[in-house]
Amino acid sequence: MYCRKAKLKLPMKSIPEEYECGKARLLTTSEESDDPVVKTVQPSLKAEKKWKVTEAVDEAKECLKMKEVIGQSQTDRRGLESTTAKWWSKTEGKEKKDMIIGEIRNKGDSTRVQKAV
Repeated sequence: MYCRKAKLKLPMKSIPEEYECGKARLLTTSEESDDPVVKTVQPSLKAEKKWKVTEAVDEAKECLKMKEVIGQSQTDRRGLESTTAKWWSKTEGKEKKDMIIGEIRNKGDSTRVQKAV
C-alpha cells in the first residue's frame, strides 16, 4: 500500500504518521503564535493512549538541539561542508515547525526500518 512504484499507491507513507504530524503541527502553531490569547489558551489535543503529542514534540525539539551540539558530520563522499545544515538556534517561525515535523517523520521512518529488519 505504501509503495512508491506501484500503480495503486497511497500518496503518503503511513496514515498514523500523518495523524501524528498533523497533531504536532497544530501544537507548534498554537505554541509559537504571535497572538498572546492563542498562546495562553492551549487547545486540548486528545490523542491515543500510547502516543502523546506534547511528549513527541518535546522529544523532537531535544533531538534537534542534540544534533546541533553534535554538529554536521560527513555521511557520503561529497566532502566537508558541501551541504548546508539548518541549526535549531538560528531558525525562526515556520522553519522551526518544519524541522519539528521533519524530525517526527524521521522517527517514524526509523521505526518502520527497525520493524522491517
